[in-house]
Amino acid sequence: MSDKKSDRDDPTRALDDFVRRMRPAAPAEDAPDLSDLVARLRPEHVSDTPSRPKGGRLRNGQTWDVNDVEDVPLVERPRPEARRSEAPELNLPTVDLHAEQLQAAQAPEVDLPSVAAPLPASDEDIAAAVWQARELAASQQRVEQAEQSAPPWQPDLTALQLRRAVDPRLLGAWQPGAWIGAVRQVFEGTTEFLNMPDGSPTVQTWPPHRLLLLWPPQGLGSALLGRWPQQLRLSALPQDQAADALLAELAPDAKLWLHGNVLDIDWALAAEILLHHEAGLRPFQAEGLRAFIAAERDASYSRLNQAYQPAAGGGAELAER
Repeated sequence: MSDKKSDRDDPTRALDDFVRRMRPAAPAEDAPDLSDLVARLRPEHVSDTPSRPKGGRLRNGQTWDVNDVEDVPLVERPRPEARRSEAPELNLPTVDLHAEQLQAAQAPEVDLPSVAAPLPASDEDIAAAVWQARELAASQQRVEQAEQSAPPWQPDLTALQLRRAVDPRLLGAWQPGAWIGAVRQVFEGTTEFLNMPDGSPTVQTWPPHRLLLLWPPQGLGSALLGRWPQQLRLSALPQDQAADALLAELAPDAKLWLHGNVLDIDWALAAEILLHHEAGLRPFQAEGLRAFIAAERDASYSRLNQAYQPAAGGGAELAER
């Protein structure tokens, strides 16, 4: 007793169990499970087969009772059939590898047609081939020059059913005693800037201009034109009205044939005659005639170089045959 009293009076023991006494009291636990008490006290009387528990507590703190448990029937899951470990049988054709290699090593056979060796060309054959090539090139160049010198294409008035009535004096082919005319466009339409009397500027547009030439009837043998036409005029009439303008200059009973080959006529000379003798030419008309003359001189010089060649005994001869 004296020891216990001395411990209580000892000031060094005043704080013993202070932490335990200051902690809150733990909640009262649930009643312990005494279902296996007999087994723990008298293990010799317990059978080998463990008794089925009648209740308990789960780890999450939930209590359970045997009456709350329902037996679930055991369902056996069918096991999948084991995979076959053997490879399937394949029926492949028999291949002779040696024969295949021998066939691949052979060179392919190519059947070529027999070609006969050409005979060597003679000097006459070479000369004939060169002459034919020159003739073909010259004919193609003449066609191109004629197309460039010809007036622009006009739609067929007959196909359009807009053809004007043809004067019976206009011939489709040359006849002895007929006048000969020729028409050719010299420059395209142009625009001229003018000043009105009041000083205001204005713009005037002119259609394409053409040269209208007229020769008197030639000899009875052919329509061989002279170098100098009898009448010349510069007109802005359309192509289909040029023949009527030429017929208006002739007698009522005179017939007219229009010459179609532009290379037989010295158009540069005709334009130069008008340029020197027509006093009423406007500036754009004179400029157009000068440009036409220069172009015709260049074309004539080119044709001269191509059509003639030096002759063997001196002079010049026609290269075209």
